[in-house]
Amino acid sequence: MTDTDLIAGALAGDILAIKALMRMHHRMLYRTAHAILRDDAEAEDAVQETFLQALRALGTFRGESKLSTWLVRIAANEALMRRRRNTKAAARVDVEPDDLASGEVDPESTAHCGEMRQLLEARIGALPEGYRAVFMMRAIEELSVEETAAALGIPEVTVRTRYFRARNLLQKSMAGDVDKRSSLDAPLLITEVDRARLMQLKPHAALLREIDRASVISPTAAVLTDVVTMNTQVFYTDEATGQRKHLNLVYPQEAGGCVCCVSILAPVGTALLGLSAGQAIEWEFPDGAHRRLHVDQVIHHDCPINGATIV
Repeated sequence: MTDTDLIAGALAGDILAIKALMRMHHRMLYRTAHAILRDDAEAEDAVQETFLQALRALGTFRGESKLSTWLVRIAANEALMRRRRNTKAAARVDVEPDDLASGEVDPESTAHCGEMRQLLEARIGALPEGYRAVFMMRAIEELSVEETAAALGIPEVTVRTRYFRARNLLQKSMAGDVDKRSSLDAPLLITEVDRARLMQLKPHAALLREIDRASVISPTAAVLTDVVTMNTQVFYTDEATGQRKHLNLVYPQEAGGCVCCVSILAPVGTALLGLSAGQAIEWEFPDGAHRRLHVDQVIHHDCPINGATIV
């Protein structure tokens, strides 16, 4: 059933329609309230009050915005009022596990994912209040700038500024916590999409070893933690020579787009995949060289000139 059908049913007093609306939007509203209140019980109370307010005002909903946006606005307002009344705040923000991890993984990978999730939760929780709410709505709930601005009652330019600054703060704090062990035991993270596509390539032994030991995370988590994934630009330092280099990491069939393209099947590509900004790794290359590579920066989109034909 569509939102329109459910609204009509709820207005007619259909209990099943009301319950369906609550089930459909509960999780999003809870996380919106929790991003502001940082307290489980308070957030749940705010969601229940949101539904009561929404049901009382449902007849006034004209559809100028999405129903979810309208409900988020009510939830955010309720949470903000509760925060003003109650100065208590919990010490962390909960991010649901399936927002950060994806796919079935072995117990060891699950443990690595759990550690990364806890670290990310703590760092999100440490963001300044205004930044945290904007970040949760934009990055986790995937609301648009317009929807987030409407929900929080702030200008769209403020949403953009706070989201940009929140991401920078989060990435810097995560980079400071990333394990910088320079060995083949350096922790690796990989998205489910990259893992599936790489397995189709019948990877060589070195790459297969890296895939097997990597923890599977979601694309959102990969961006937040500055992980080297497919089709990312990577700035790294070869500490054997002191040279800072730049490459565009691609799948083999996408290679040849520009002069900085490096296939995942190339030694450098294999070495860098799954590392996070700030990590370094020591690697034995096929030519017998033992080199230490340090990831300086990860940009999550292709090189601007990728796609050009190289003669």
